[in-house]
Amino acid sequence: MKTKKIIAYLFILIVLIIFTPFAINSFIKSANKKANEYVQNFKPVTANLSDGEYHGKFKAFGIVTISEVEFQIENKIVKNIRFKRMFHTPGSPYKETIVNQIKETRKLEVDAITGASRTSNFAKAAIKAAIENEK
Repeated sequence: MKTKKIIAYLFILIVLIIFTPFAINSFIKSANKKANEYVQNFKPVTANLSDGEYHGKFKAFGIVTISEVEFQIENKIVKNIRFKRMFHTPGSPYKETIVNQIKETRKLEVDAITGASRTSNFAKAAIKAAIENEK
């Protein structure tokens, strides 16, 4: 009896180990599609924003926060920006690249980064949510 239970548990464990990465990848692809639809034709003009603190989140399917941003606008430029949460490939420099791009230009217009379209979409989605929250 015990060996049958052990074999059953091992089988379940192996199935989970094999299929979990596929499920996560599918979830992230779907979240990216939602973010891309959400930010389509979104062109933030920093000069049109009121001075103040902005906070925004992009949640995939209203459940999991994929990206969360805080930034400050002062005299029509971005003073500070911080992504409190951002889904990106571990070890990749894309999150920092986006933050540095915004800090250098002092504008919220995020250019697409080669190899980081998902991260860019998630960043734009959080920025759009922050601007919409302020209105």
